[in-house]
Amino acid sequence: MRFWRLPVLRIGIIILLFTEVVYSRPVTDSDQNIALKLQSQMIWNGADDGKPSYTVFRKVFDLNDFDDASVSLFADSRYLLWLNGVEILRGPCRFDPVAPSFDTVDATPYLKKGKNVIVVMVLSHGSNGKTMNHHPGLTAGLEIKSHSQIVRNIVTDSSWKWNNHTRFLPPVQLWADMCDRIDARLDDGDWSLADYNDSDWFAAAPLSGHLWGTLTSRAIPYLTKNEMGWTAMNNKSLPVGLKSGQSYIIKCDEMIQGFPSIQFEAEEGVQIQFEFGYSGDSENVMDSYGSSCFYTARGGDQVYTPSDSYGFRYLKIKVLSGSIYSPYNVLVKQIKLTDRRYPYLETGSFHCNDPFFNELWKRSVLTTKLNCEDGYTDCALREKVEWMGDAALIQYPLSRIMFALNDQDGVPCSDNQLMKSMLRHIAQSQSDSGLFKAHHPSDRFDIHAYIEDYTCLWVQALRQVYEYTGDSGLVKELWTPLKKQMKWFENHRSPNGLVFGREFEFFDNPLAYSRCNGATLNAYAYKAFTDAAYLASITRDAGTATDYQNVADELANSFNKYLWIPSKGTYSSGIFNGKQLTPTTHAAMMALNRGIVPETLKQQVQKYLFTHYLSREGDNAHGGIIPVSFFDLNKPAHGIDSPYSAFWLLEELFNGKRESAALSFIHEKWNYITKDTITCTLTESFGGGDLCHNNGAIPAYFMLSKVLGVSEMVPIKSKMVTIKPMMGNLTEADGTVVTAHGPVQVKWMKHSTGWSFQIKLPHGTFAQVILPEHKSFKKLMINNKESKFKISKGFIVFRIDTEVTEGIYQ
Repeated sequence: MRFWRLPVLRIGIIILLFTEVVYSRPVTDSDQNIALKLQSQMIWNGADDGKPSYTVFRKVFDLNDFDDASVSLFADSRYLLWLNGVEILRGPCRFDPVAPSFDTVDATPYLKKGKNVIVVMVLSHGSNGKTMNHHPGLTAGLEIKSHSQIVRNIVTDSSWKWNNHTRFLPPVQLWADMCDRIDARLDDGDWSLADYNDSDWFAAAPLSGHLWGTLTSRAIPYLTKNEMGWTAMNNKSLPVGLKSGQSYIIKCDEMIQGFPSIQFEAEEGVQIQFEFGYSGDSENVMDSYGSSCFYTARGGDQVYTPSDSYGFRYLKIKVLSGSIYSPYNVLVKQIKLTDRRYPYLETGSFHCNDPFFNELWKRSVLTTKLNCEDGYTDCALREKVEWMGDAALIQYPLSRIMFALNDQDGVPCSDNQLMKSMLRHIAQSQSDSGLFKAHHPSDRFDIHAYIEDYTCLWVQALRQVYEYTGDSGLVKELWTPLKKQMKWFENHRSPNGLVFGREFEFFDNPLAYSRCNGATLNAYAYKAFTDAAYLASITRDAGTATDYQNVADELANSFNKYLWIPSKGTYSSGIFNGKQLTPTTHAAMMALNRGIVPETLKQQVQKYLFTHYLSREGDNAHGGIIPVSFFDLNKPAHGIDSPYSAFWLLEELFNGKRESAALSFIHEKWNYITKDTITCTLTESFGGGDLCHNNGAIPAYFMLSKVLGVSEMVPIKSKMVTIKPMMGNLTEADGTVVTAHGPVQVKWMKHSTGWSFQIKLPHGTFAQVILPEHKSFKKLMINNKESKFKISKGFIVFRIDTEVTEGIYQ
């Protein structure tokens, strides 16, 4: 790849044959017919005792001729599906019982002529961070087509057999996952096989499908499974014999989101613990958050595969009991690791002259993909919950430019399906008051069940999804819950016009959890009403659009009237009992970021933020109780001290043309990666908290959107991208940014006399390029052809469009 030197700026342009992405699979008549049939064919094992347990359902059938077959099914709350002894699917997607979805999978490779069996194991009354306690049930339909196109349907009915006294005992339900308790002695054979004798099992009982909301087809792609490598921590190769008290610890080649399959021979009654953790050594597994499965062996050879997935790098197999007279109690013969997560293509890339940022990028990719399963999850092992704030702040903006899915023409493009799914989930959580939960679907209720900030980010995310997809149907679908949520904010305005509620933003906000007319909350609310007014126009609700914009304007007026502190050149962090509270960097930062600061005050607020964001003075209002000291307007400010808050800070640093300061902040705060050689992922706080958390990947968003400088102009039907690299103290960078139109590749390099630049654009996409002005710049050459440009506010601005024909240009 050749670079050209200033004073003549030459740009290499490559146009690829890409087309627009298809954003979602339309619901077909076939999907609707399947849903209706499944809803009417629910079964269970009779009376529901309200306790969590596993029930196995079987149906044996004969086949003389088949050409094609598929299975559609749904179960509450989780299922594992086998056909003729082969596990082929786990599901369903996490769901609220008001809106369940069914899965459909190709069954053809697993069927055979003669006797066949379909087996589904269902967990009842799952209740943790991804499941909700509800009446259990199963519905399934196996559609088989013969070579003569005769269709045979096998559906759940009273001919199915069930048993809830198998080796799978009631699990331990952690917030993130289900931990098995297995007693293999309870099984009298392999019930996943067709020849198993189920004559002692019971006939299934019909169940009303009206216990659930309307079934719909799965809205997101199926998760991919890949085998991963590992090494033994004690250098012992398999097979390995273990006696009671001994362990075998393995380390995955990299952190995975998945599960092992372990083949071993054991004495009957021997107890084994399988412990999953982020970190470990040759003796212990650590950072496991209690994620251990317990297995009581039957005699002889057996295979154990956990029923759930875990985020882990270390696995410890420990024998807890056994005869002291045996040479070994367990003989571990084979271990297979399966990584199971959202089927992203790792299309985005970043590389620069600074090895620190290259390593940070690598860890960001791993951390982000580990936290994408059937939803955007916050962390890989501790919680695995769909938090609205985490997804809206970082996972959606980052994943759609870092990863891709192929469109119908095979072009890797931005994916929006996980965020659409999450927007629906959060809307389903709406309380009678109008508030959305901060995470859903989940039964968990605690201090973080409702976070006012996150409801505002839900509105923001809905607008972003519309702008990136043009999906007005989604906006209309969610319009009623949106209006109810906005009514909550209107109902909680004080006489001064400001919203009264709980401050959060994040843990490092000095006023977090305090109830007042908070600055960060009101900045959020202002932006939410602005976004809601925009969305109202999409639904053609002109009256509501006007009303929401009026509320936004009123909030802005009250914000700048009651929270502004002229002597400080910034905003009070809030009002409580009619008095202003101390200014904070968080108040200034969020006011700027949410666009509530008038142009006449912007420089003052930026000066305050940029002066104090590194401060380590001050303290927090612990427990939401505002201390007397917070009424002192001269109280020292506390700076930005969490990755979550750092997202907003970095936006303001880049927007304020302080890219070198932004990159230095990342260098300082993420420097902990230089000391970590264990997990090689990124953490919830700066070096602490959960060790594989989406917050840690925040810098990667700015590497792509700011350092490479690629962003999409909305609405995307304009097919316009903006390329505005912000180089800071780096000397070169190159990489790929995924867009709705396909990948955009950028490469730039500084030289002693200037710099050179090259881009690659998808076919049919236009680019507005904005580059730093150089004092010796005289003319612009694009592919050896002089082109028009203008100088604006210290930048060279030009457009690349249809005057560049298809092909490769240097």
